Amino acid sequence: MSHLNEELSVVIQRLLHLCDAYSFSRGICETGISFVSLLKANRPTTIQQGLFNPGICVVLQGNKTLIVRNSTYNYGAGEYIASNLDMPIKGQIVQATQEVPYIAIRIAFTTDEIASVALEANLRVSGENQLSEGAFIGKTGAEVLHVLERLLHLATDRDAADFLASGVKRELIYRLLTDEGGARFYNNMLLHHDAAGISKAIHYVKANFVRTLTVEEIAQAGGMSSSTLHHKFKAVTTLSPIQYQKQLRLQEARRILLTDDIDVTSAALDVGYESVTQFNREYKRFFGLPPLKDIRTISNHAKESAHKSAYADNILIDLGV
Repeated sequence: MSHLNEELSVVIQRLLHLCDAYSFSRGICETGISFVSLLKANRPTTIQQGLFNPGICVVLQGNKTLIVRNSTYNYGAGEYIASNLDMPIKGQIVQATQEVPYIAIRIAFTTDEIASVALEANLRVSGENQLSEGAFIGKTGAEVLHVLERLLHLATDRDAADFLASGVKRELIYRLLTDEGGARFYNNMLLHHDAAGISKAIHYVKANFVRTLTVEEIAQAGGMSSSTLHHKFKAVTTLSPIQYQKQLRLQEARRILLTDDIDVTSAALDVGYESVTQFNREYKRFFGLPPLKDIRTISNHAKESAHKSAYADNILIDLGV
């Protein structure tokens, strides 16, 4: 559990009170501001694998665990997880009850938005020029929490939100760049990944994951050599480009098996596999069970909420995505 000073605790309690006014469906609430959503869980979850999409997820209550490579990171109230790319991660909610649920606020943004604020505010943030993993955990300053509080207030006024929300979002990015952990936020979210071309390479793989891709093709999309791509891609995502593509395929296959009326063979073909045998083997290796057994297990759990799609959504919500 995070150790919060009195000011942070007071602001977080006000944020939790604002969250109480929202209705959650399947663990998530869209606030009316397109880039702001709320996440909620009433019990701990199992370890789930998924993609953390570009943005920041600030925990207000409860605790989570992030697993990157062989390292485990625990974070809770007053802390956040952030990434500027679609980062494959493992994670789970470890502290949540019906009385004291896990609550978090997710803000989606892009590298361009961060760069725009840094440039226009003439920010000169120092830090080590060293590649690091795409998803990271940081501490939330009081000014950041105050901006989140204003965003939740603003979300209750749709007309005002349409006009003012983008400006408040820019202030949020400014506060993240200038608070105590601003140098790390800048270096992880802007400096290295954008300069290294990794964002372009990852976007290319994500847009073309159903095709057979070569390392040379991905490297060209990122504007670097194949050897440089392999080194930098793995440093940021913890995976090689082809492993990353494989995870995208398997995640999408699981999603459509859960939500669409489709058989395993069709799902495998839809995500780019030519061999159903290979698909079954890699699916089991990644998710721990063969496709049909995995979907059947998930469906049985989903009976509590009556919808397979609800459980499918929660696979991602568990990760704060």
